Amino acid sequence: MKKIIILLSFCLISIKAEISGVAFYNYNYNLNKEISGPDKNSFSLDRVYFTYKSFISNELSFTFQTNVGHVEDDARLTTYLKKAQLIWKGPFNISLGMQGMNMFNVKEKTWGFRFIEKSPMDKHKFSSSSDMGVGISGNKNNLSFHFLITNGSGYKKQEIDAHKKTSLQLVYGQKKLNDNYGFNLGTNISNEPYSKNDVINVISFYSGFANEKLRIGGEYDIKIDTGIDNTERIIAFYSSYRLNKKLESLVFFDFYNSDIKSINDSVKYMIVGFNY
Repeated sequence: MKKIIILLSFCLISIKAEISGVAFYNYNYNLNKEISGPDKNSFSLDRVYFTYKSFISNELSFTFQTNVGHVEDDARLTTYLKKAQLIWKGPFNISLGMQGMNMFNVKEKTWGFRFIEKSPMDKHKFSSSSDMGVGISGNKNNLSFHFLITNGSGYKKQEIDAHKKTSLQLVYGQKKLNDNYGFNLGTNISNEPYSKNDVINVISFYSGFANEKLRIGGEYDIKIDTGIDNTERIIAFYSSYRLNKKLESLVFFDFYNSDIKSINDSVKYMIVGFNY
């Protein structure tokens, strides 16, 4: 039996570097009289990011980022490696390593309030936000694409099989509506096989618009698992309106079906509030 192992290693010498960090603190008070203990009244530290970015040259950069957060229902804070990404900028951008996924990053910027709530696809675990793999991206005439081949296990879990996840993002228009005015129209498609008869496919369509006062977006997402013959669905809408330079109102509506065949397996979720 022959074994062939291919190893790629990089030695990076930084010429210019940037260091940044951000933390999200939270205070919760539950109005439900039946709730007691820490779930009733508590301060918490939701997430902490530390980011180091080095610019080796005008074409080559490296990003290292850690994420401190909770493991599902575990109250303890755990540190994860979220990005260890090498990017080469040329006619197309090529990225290697642990990197951000292309499944809901545009929609997350349209929603714009990640510190309040995750975007719908992230909330319902249609895709991880980061994964290990290789990607290629580019844009021309307001049309951008981003293609990835990744493990599929995300950044919080070890890879357990040889099957890889492929995902494609196509967007026309402005991708970061939380920082820029304009509109976008896009789609995301991913395919992750586990066996011949067990494949998970995700398909998403979305659009957004932003001007000086209003930012609005919507999406329709489906996740098809052929192994268990189940289809999940998300219909979501989110918007914000700037009342003055410091105050804006916001609304988030998420309709989720864990099984599209059963109307009983659906959850409606809504946030209405202000951001100062």
